[in-house]
Amino acid sequence: PGSSMSISRVAIGVLLCAALACGRVLSIVDYGAVANSRTSSAANAQAIRAALAAAQAGDTVLVPAGGSFWALGGISVTGLVNVTVEIAGILFADPDMKAWPKMPGSTTACVDFLNFTRCDGLTLRGSGIVDGQGLPWWNRIIVGLKPDYTRPRLVLIHQCSNVYVTDLTLTNSPSYHLNMDTVLHAEVFNLTVFVDRSAQQGLKDVISRRRERAGDFPLQPEDLNTDGIDVSGRDVWVHDCNIINDDDSIAVKPTDGSGYFSNCTRDMLFENLVLTGFGASIGSVPPHPNVNCVSNITMRNVYMPGTGRGIYVKSNPECDGTNSALISDLLFENFTITRPRYWGIWIGPQQQHEPHESLGDKCGLLWPVEPKCPTQGCATFRNITLRNVTVTEPWLSPGVLLGNVSNPMSGIVFDGVTVTRPGVFPFGTGYVCNHTTGWVRNSSPVPSCLTPRP
Repeated sequence: PGSSMSISRVAIGVLLCAALACGRVLSIVDYGAVANSRTSSAANAQAIRAALAAAQAGDTVLVPAGGSFWALGGISVTGLVNVTVEIAGILFADPDMKAWPKMPGSTTACVDFLNFTRCDGLTLRGSGIVDGQGLPWWNRIIVGLKPDYTRPRLVLIHQCSNVYVTDLTLTNSPSYHLNMDTVLHAEVFNLTVFVDRSAQQGLKDVISRRRERAGDFPLQPEDLNTDGIDVSGRDVWVHDCNIINDDDSIAVKPTDGSGYFSNCTRDMLFENLVLTGFGASIGSVPPHPNVNCVSNITMRNVYMPGTGRGIYVKSNPECDGTNSALISDLLFENFTITRPRYWGIWIGPQQQHEPHESLGDKCGLLWPVEPKCPTQGCATFRNITLRNVTVTEPWLSPGVLLGNVSNPMSGIVFDGVTVTRPGVFPFGTGYVCNHTTGWVRNSSPVPSCLTPRP
């Protein structure tokens, strides 16, 4: 990804300089936004929409420092060209679910908080905070209150090109924090994502005990979908970010043959990251009639202290004979994973079990205590390398490599992968390694299905 990344960074830099040199500054206050007033959340959302609608090439839309601005969701804009959105103050998402705007025709599907669609040359930056006020949303889904509102994403960047996101703090989203869906040429750096786990812990303990009494799996601390950065598209560089969250810290999502910019999510580099969540993840990658695809992804120089999962590559079920998926050419290099509470390394089907949903044909979080963990023959895993990976004191056995009997994983490489002082549950101190081929060297323990090399 290196050469394309440098080209896109130069292009984005030119756009940023142009914005700084010749554009107007459109403060949301000048469009009617009122600071430090939660009762103004609907009016503030309208003020932000008005400022975005007025922005022209080179302009900066400003959330000014020194104030906290409450707003409802549905702050969306389409077609911005060479516009900067600078958040210098604090932007709170008002968790008034009844008042929150809904998708057309729905009374429960909440629209996203900030939504940028089909923009080119979009810069999102600032020393401020976007606070999703997620706790009421999380509590509601865990307890199972009705109506069952669909939780909004904090920031959605959809079908945009030449995107630059830097210096922000995103915190406590109702669901995903930064979702870059089908983007082309994007750079994200010096981004902080933070989920306040302590605010959830008391309720989670109660729910965990309730699940355990009902015979369900009590360990579901990361089932709230508060992903850090989810991204699909082509030519993306994410670096020097710090993410503490309650689901995938990074999730590279697939693109299929009908993709807007590309027929495959590809050519991405993630480096110099601190991640504590539920995985440096690829996927999930479900099958699709036009072939869902993730390829040529590098993650390197990643520190994962006290994470839930470490390296996590996952397909998804629903093979029906007409659809397929490809996961290929992945490199995980220079990882330090300390005391993961779940699997340090997992390559195979996605483990999942959302609150109040049936497991169906999915691989449950309870596996292997519950024996069901189906793999997908329509999903191809190939050419996946782990190099210089250290996992220290995982709570469980070292890891899992689960291929499919009709379509085994191939080209799996463990080169300098060391797991020290692993747990012994549920597979002892070795890996589970089924229907997988490849090679291994300078690694301990050695996955039984990989061929040793000197």
